[in-house]
Amino acid sequence: MWKCKKCGLLVMFSAVDPEVDADGCYFLCPGCEHRNKLENVDKSGEGIALAQPSD
Repeated sequence: MWKCKKCGLLVMFSAVDPEVDADGCYFLCPGCEHRNKLENVDKSGEGIALAQPSD
């Protein structure tokens, strides 16, 4: 689960589609539409494993 940094809504991974733009990966909170940053934590370089940074 991801958590919106603005409103605190817990969001199931399957409830949102991660997106990518010039600023990086993110998901939009379905509750408040806040842009929440995601990062690729896959270390193999062969795949994508998205996680929400703790900052």
